[in-house]
Order: sequence, then structure tokens, then C-alpha cells
Amino acid sequence: MTASAPSLVNRLVVALAIASVLVTGAAAMALDALYRDLALDSRRDVLDAQVIALVATAELQSSGVLAPTTIAEARLATPGSGLYAEIRDQEGVTTWRSPSTVGAGLSLTARPAAGERSIEQVSLPDGTRVLAFSLGVSWEAGLQHPATFVLSAAESLEPYFSELNRVRSWLLAGAAALMTILVIGLSLGLRAGLRPLRRLEREILEVETGRRDSLDGSWPRELEGVAQNLNGLLEGDRARVARYRATLGNLAHSLKTPIAALKSMLDSGSADPASVGSQLDQMQSIVEHQLRKAVLAGAGSSIASVVLRAPLTELVAALTKVYRDKAMHCVLDVPADLAYPIDSGDLMELAGNLLDNAFKYGRSRVVLRARADERPEWRRSGLTVEIEDDGSGIAIADRVRVLERGVRVDETVAGQGIGLAAARELVAAYGGTIDIGESAFGGAAVRMRLPGR
Repeated sequence: MTASAPSLVNRLVVALAIASVLVTGAAAMALDALYRDLALDSRRDVLDAQVIALVATAELQSSGVLAPTTIAEARLATPGSGLYAEIRDQEGVTTWRSPSTVGAGLSLTARPAAGERSIEQVSLPDGTRVLAFSLGVSWEAGLQHPATFVLSAAESLEPYFSELNRVRSWLLAGAAALMTILVIGLSLGLRAGLRPLRRLEREILEVETGRRDSLDGSWPRELEGVAQNLNGLLEGDRARVARYRATLGNLAHSLKTPIAALKSMLDSGSADPASVGSQLDQMQSIVEHQLRKAVLAGAGSSIASVVLRAPLTELVAALTKVYRDKAMHCVLDVPADLAYPIDSGDLMELAGNLLDNAFKYGRSRVVLRARADERPEWRRSGLTVEIEDDGSGIAIADRVRVLERGVRVDETVAGQGIGLAAARELVAAYGGTIDIGESAFGGAAVRMRLPGR
């Protein structure tokens, strides 16, 4: 016994869970990168403001040293505060350092030219990561020749990394919670959305076990066609079973009389060849008729569509040869792509009976037209076939009666009166209709309509 495949819901949930992990992870990474860039930009702006404040308060001392006259930022005056500042001359010698650098071991190497800025990240001896911003300034006041000084401000990045880690932990927790909510929501939504499929499975099982005859009529739009086609298939199967049972019953009932007659002949010793042959011919006729009824319009829903043009062309060619003495001219007006779901044998029998009558009773002209038939009550295109001839036609009073088996209007032409009746039975088995009118040529016009299937 093979293991059952994973359910459709589980497959979809797993696929959507993987997709949500990827999407949520990508969103978290994007948010992390955005926060990291914004936080660094804000620290660069703070350091830029500190350097500008140094430039605004710096003065050249009598010893030629450039130093700020006041320290506006209290953190620069506090050792270990994490905010540092220094000024270096054009040789890179430090001329001034903020009190906060005492014991920090800060060593900056950037030497931007006058008017240029530089960003660098260095590490203190204790491993503390520091972001430094430096500005090259050309100083002229109090000097015979302008001198270039580098004013720098630096800040510890440890608070930044601590905050970044905290934000990342929030992002991770939020992404995990969001992913969990999405997966649970998708799972519940899928199970609710696919409930009609489970209902369809349950009703099909009930049909198989005989607890119901067909599927209920109310279904979502996506399953409505499936349910209707399944109901059509079930109806077709039931109709075929009923037809076969009726045929067997009719066959048994019809054979009773000739069998009894044969038995009586044998018992009485009057079984001459002519009498026996007559009863056997009758039995053969009964069997052929009942078998024909059994296979009429085996119109199960699974029949494939047949393109009509080619078989009808072959049929017309065959009948033209049969009635070549009449020199019949047949016009076939059938679109090349016209197709209809019908058994090919049923098509040939149906068209053959109607065309044979038209060739038989027409004088010189037969027209066969076929077209797709669209009706609001049909979900798919139906089929209308019309066959006209230029014969003497059929009187209005006889147009219904002539469709009955064995009824003939014109006794001057050989026949058994079965063709139109067989066509009517075949069309009825497909759920269609057949009627007789007057053609434009003065003869009969037989029109059959088959529903969309």
C-alpha cells in the first residue's frame, strides 16, 4: 500500500511559509540597512557640528598654537565621556586635545587638505570603536603665511552598536512574530477557502456509496463547472444503465412471441423452411432494432468533440455515388472548424439517415447547413443542422407522424420508414429536437438542434 501524498493545504502552507520567511527576512534586512545608514548619518552630522563649533571658538595663541577659547560641549570636558576633539597642525602634530581624551589613547591619522572633510573609523587601545570626522582649515589670522590645521571630532560607536543590536533583536522578534501570524493566517484562510473541495470529495464519496444521486447545485464559481460536468456524467451513466436495462427487457419481451411460434412449429411438426425463416428474420430484425436502441446516443459527457466537415464531406461523396443516376447536386455549408461532442458513429448514422432521405426524395438539389448554436441556457455552444431538398416535400399534417417508426408517406419509393424515426430517437438521446418544415426549394427541410454539452 503506497503512502498517501501530502495534502494540497499542507503543500500550500509550506510553500507560503517559505515565501513568507524569504519576504520577511528581506524586509528585516532592508530595515536593518536603513536604520544603520540613518544612525551613522546622524552621528556624522553631530561630529560635523562639533568641528564647526571648534572652528567658531578656535583662536591662535601667542605660541602659535590653535586652540578653542571655550568648550561648549560638556562631554568634551569630561574624561571617558566618549566624545573627543583635537586640533593638529599641518605636520600632523597635535596642538590641542579635549580633556575627554585623557587616558583614551585616541590616535587619528586623517590629514585632509584645506576645505576638505574626512571620515575614518579607528579603535582605541581598549578595543572601543570610534568614528572620527576631520576638517582641513586654512588659518590666516595672526600669521604672516596661512597655515593649515586639521580640526577633528570623534565619538565612540559602542552606544551605536549597542542600539543597533537592540534594534536587530526587535526586528528579528517582529519578523518571527509576523511570519508566525502570516503562516497561521494563511493556513486558516486556505483551509476555509478549500472547504468546498473537501465538500466535493465528501459528496462524490456519497455518490459512490449510493447515499446521493448527484452533487448539490450551489458551488463556488471555480467549482461550478466541475460539479455540473460531474452531474452530467452521472446523469449520462444512469441514462445508459436505464437504457440497457430497458433494452434487455424489451428484447426478452419481443423474442417471446417468435420463440413460442418456433416451439409450436417444432412441436406440431409443421416447421417448414419458409415459416422458420420468417420467424428467424423477425427475430433478427428485433435484435438489430434493440441493439440499435441500446447504443443510440451513447452521449456520455466524456465524448470528445468531432470536427464535422470531413466526415460529412465523405458521406455526401458516398451518397452521390449511390444516387449517381439522379445526378444530385449537394451543397455542403459547414464551417471548417465547426466541432461538436458526439460519437462519430452516431454522427454518421444521424446525418446518413437524413441525407439519404433527402437524396432519395429530392429531384436534383440537396443543401446541408451546420452552424454553432448559442443559447443563454447553454453553457457551451450547441449545434444546428438543416438539410433541405427540392422534392415534393411533406404535408403539414404528416410532419409529426412521419417521425414515428414504420410510418411512410410516399409509398412509391422503396423504404421501411425507419430513417427519420431512428434520427429522432438519436437526437432525443442527445437531448436535442428535430422538426420538419418546408425548404426554400419547395421540398422538405429537416432541422435538428443539439444542446451545448
